[in-house]
Amino acid sequence: MNKITSKMFFQAWLETVHDKKEYVLDIWRHAREFRSHLRGDDAIIMKEVADKLHLLCYHSDYYSLDTVFYKEDDLVPGRPAVSYWLRDIRIAFEHENNFNSGLYREVSNLLITNCDLRVLVTCPNGDGHEQLEYLHKVIQGSRQSQTISDDESFLVIFGFESDFSWDGYVYKQDNWKREATDAISNQPADP
Repeated sequence: MNKITSKMFFQAWLETVHDKKEYVLDIWRHAREFRSHLRGDDAIIMKEVADKLHLLCYHSDYYSLDTVFYKEDDLVPGRPAVSYWLRDIRIAFEHENNFNSGLYREVSNLLITNCDLRVLVTCPNGDGHEQLEYLHKVIQGSRQSQTISDDESFLVIFGFESDFSWDGYVYKQDNWKREATDAISNQPADP
């Protein structure tokens, strides 16, 4: 399998966070601990998502990205053994705890990254649809917006603590497409 789709990533995300539901809910409001388990030294969640997708991940702000997913042969040959120099990125991942802190920065960073899939995970206050509309405009204004739409290569995931549900939205040129969820999620996809 060459390319990980938004649907595959979302499914791996759902399985991972639901397997760790009690733990994730315990750390939800502790930003540092939550961040550490997403993209810091512990990065337990990202590692499990990568394993489910048969990828490797690196999570130490690689070119200001929270986490990058790659394959072994994406590493530059001949590099020092403990360094992470990549010649290809399969998935670029950003997470933002603070929904109102300027998600456009995360989206912008993802837009200028050459990769197969771009993923942003955040936890909105309320339903987040107004912010989603704004982020759509940000992506739509980029030169690669049509390609991103055709490839379905930009995924936004909203997490909701109150009912521990996750909504996935894939960028399409005319609007967001709600990613279908399976029995793991608490909320069915919109028709």
